[in-house]
Formats: sequence, structure tokens, C-alpha cells
Amino acid sequence: MPRNFPACSACLLLASFCFIPLLAHATPQSLSDTITHAHTIFIANETGYNELGYTLVLELSKWGRFDLVDSREKADLVLRLDNGNHVRALPDGQYPGTNAFADSGPAVPKGYTRIALLDPKRNAVLWSDTHKTEGGKVKSGHLLDGLREAFDSYDKSRR
Repeated sequence: MPRNFPACSACLLLASFCFIPLLAHATPQSLSDTITHAHTIFIANETGYNELGYTLVLELSKWGRFDLVDSREKADLVLRLDNGNHVRALPDGQYPGTNAFADSGPAVPKGYTRIALLDPKRNAVLWSDTHKTEGGKVKSGHLLDGLREAFDSYDKSRR
């Protein structure tokens, strides 16, 4: 046993480090006052799949936390869906640089869609999550599971 003990403990230690990212991902992000006090939301679907936009509208309607509006100007928040597979137009004379898409955050893994809440005036990301999708289909659960969990944690902390 003494000779195998270091190898077993090393394996256990390595295995525990593998679970840390999963635990970090499972912990809901905290929500800013801008998000928790928002009432209206505008949807920007940049995935190229209308089905995901329709799914999002249905989920928001069932949830009832936000009222949908038809423009960014009327919205307290913008809810943007993207999968990293879209092209953005740049004004004449501008070229993409290293920070051209800084508001997008880290790359979206293949087979996932990023759900992000943005400040409509500054276009700054206030909160984001990813969800497993395949084309226009949600693979498991609902697109807004992460956001609802974050609101549930916020509501519980207020009690």
C-alpha cells in the first residue's frame, strides 16, 4: 500500500482539479442592479437560426419577468444570442483588430449558443452564459435556465 499510495493520491488530486471548472460553471453569476431593475428587453438574435429567436420569445413570455420591446432605444436591456458564427460589418476605413469584437467575450464553443444581457446604450455585456444547441434546436433544458437560476439566487439573497 505505501508504494501505491502516492500514485492514488495524485490521481485523486488530479480528478478533483477536473471537477473545479464544472463547479465554477454551475455557480450562477451575480446580477447587477441594471439587470435586476430592468423591465423591458429587446432581443438581438445573431445566430442565424430564427428558431432560437422564437424559442427565446416563448421562454420570455412564459417567464413573465420582462416585457418585450421592438427596438433597442425602448429597452432597459438587450438580450443577444450568438454562436460565434456571424459576420459583422465594419464602417469604411476600419479594419478588424485584436479587440474588434471585445464586447463578445470569450469564444463560443462549437455546438453552444451564448446568451448575453447587454446595456443598450453602451453595448457592454452585463451578464452571459452558454447553452448547448444544435443548429436552431436547444439540446437540453431551456435557453434561459442560467438566467433564471441567477435571478432565483438573487431573489433568495434578498429574503
